[in-house]
Amino acid sequence: MFIGKKRRLSKGVSLTVGLSVALAACGPSNADQPKGTGGDAPKTVNLTFAVETPKQEETKAVWQEIVNGYEQKKPNVKIKLDYTPSDGDAFRTWLTTGLIGGTAPEIVPSRYTWTHEDLNKDLLTDLTAEYDKPNPYTDNKIWKDTFTPTILSEMKNPISGKLSGVALQTLAIRVFYNQDLFKKHGLQVPKTWPEFIDVQKKLKENNVTPFAFANSKPGDNHLLWVVNLMTNQIAAEKVRSFDWNNNRQLELNEIAGAVDQGVINLESKDWNAVLPIVKDWSQYWAKGFNGTNGDTAKEMFLRGDVAMVMAGNFELKTIQDSKARKFEYGTFALPYLTKAENPNAAEKYYELGGYPDMVFAIPKKVTGDKLEAATDFLKYLSSPEVAAIMGNKMYTATTLVNVKLPDNLQGFQFVGDRILVNFYAAHINKKLNEDLARIGQLYLENSVTLEKYVMEMQKTLQSGMDEAMKANNWSKDNQYGSKK
Repeated sequence: MFIGKKRRLSKGVSLTVGLSVALAACGPSNADQPKGTGGDAPKTVNLTFAVETPKQEETKAVWQEIVNGYEQKKPNVKIKLDYTPSDGDAFRTWLTTGLIGGTAPEIVPSRYTWTHEDLNKDLLTDLTAEYDKPNPYTDNKIWKDTFTPTILSEMKNPISGKLSGVALQTLAIRVFYNQDLFKKHGLQVPKTWPEFIDVQKKLKENNVTPFAFANSKPGDNHLLWVVNLMTNQIAAEKVRSFDWNNNRQLELNEIAGAVDQGVINLESKDWNAVLPIVKDWSQYWAKGFNGTNGDTAKEMFLRGDVAMVMAGNFELKTIQDSKARKFEYGTFALPYLTKAENPNAAEKYYELGGYPDMVFAIPKKVTGDKLEAATDFLKYLSSPEVAAIMGNKMYTATTLVNVKLPDNLQGFQFVGDRILVNFYAAHINKKLNEDLARIGQLYLENSVTLEKYVMEMQKTLQSGMDEAMKANNWSKDNQYGSKK
């Protein structure tokens, strides 16, 4: 459990990286840089590095600090910071237009699922060979060996197995709670689902709105997070045998196999029993949850209008530094189901996070000295030195192995197994991701039945997996692409 102090600022926090040599001396010397044709002086290479427009203006200064740190090591490389639209759809349009039109910066932000799509369209540089080389900014360790294995696995293109992006952050989801309210009403942090519901029942009896739940659109993700966590608690063991590559997560072809063989069927109680549990929980949510977005839910919590809200570590800085917050807060993992809720409950925590985020890539148009410098900069971005800066000042959880999280992220250390199956995720089936939320709104407000809800989702899931099997020539005979 993590306890946050009133408007506590992140000062003097350090990150232990355990490097054997000083990081400032890790990079290649200037002698290794491309030379100009007219003499020994290194040729100046100009790059533009784009990042998503930060929610906090201070974050821009952190990115500039990172750029400055690199330029000190490589004086012949000059990097200009640029910013993308912050809205998801507008961001994707900006990226696609730039990649197709050849106007994108030399280093672009992306999503790991978008890197798969864009590599398949030959719009991104294939970095696979670079991952097999040393990273000079991580004590010359082989680049791919410096990442958490599950992160690297998800970064690989599901069709070709190639790598076209670099992920700097992974995520963990937690319940943020108003510690003052809990103390006032004599409440303890819950671990199990019955304890969680009992806490909310007592809050409601004392005229306190227990929870702010955001469900205005699929991108709010609250329903996705909860359904995924609960589904894995009661059904993960039913599909573990489909994890043919033994990486402890079902990828698209493995999900397709489980659906094709009828093991995953959303009309079965093995897979839909969590939905009535969520619906019963909704009686403790703030009114209007189907019209509440993530930012509004967070603001309700910060004002003290509700006792709890769900958020990822990416919201920690906003919550910790908020001037609107007049109370102390803490975090806890979403409580797990017991056999009282479902006889198949594993009665242990599962973690939703752990997937790649804050991804950067290089457009295919980048060549020559610019490509060499851009690739080198990506290696610097994925170094322990930068992980320390980002962890302490942006509150990001690094994707690197053997790097300790800073104190301000201790509440986001994993406490359970990572979820095995994530077929509701947008990168697996965008329409199913939308159905979960859109039809889910109707189900939660009693406009459609559970049977109608899961029937429509099963149709979408089946159709999506059929299309994936046809497009990739997957079948039971070739173990859905696992046997070559």
